[in-house]
Amino acid sequence: RLSRPAMSTYNNGLIFKTPVPSDIEVSQSINPAPIGSVAEAIGILPSEYDLYGGSMCKISLDTRDRLSGQQNGNYVVVTGINPTPLGEGKSTTTIGLAQALGAHLGKKTIACIRQPSQGPTFGI
Repeated sequence: RLSRPAMSTYNNGLIFKTPVPSDIEVSQSINPAPIGSVAEAIGILPSEYDLYGGSMCKISLDTRDRLSGQQNGNYVVVTGINPTPLGEGKSTTTIGLAQALGAHLGKKTIACIRQPSQGPTFGI
């Protein structure tokens, strides 16, 4: 049985709702956190990233050098799967894995989705 950790690294004020809201309700109810706040919450120093607007940044390779003494993490690639009839494919699987590893197992997780297909789930 999986349990929720007592504390997370980054608290985004998530409120669980019953019944689960539709995709459009979820997308319209959330304001993305400023990417600088997210970067700092996961341990990236302000001098190690360059902001590109409020929702994107580039992380300097100096970060890798600074963290070279830390234990290596795991890298999971989700690729080449066929979506379900509801449009659940690589993007949904990637976010689901990050949520499961972070919220349920208490691991530090980061999900990076590059060029989503804008299918029925995310193409709102």
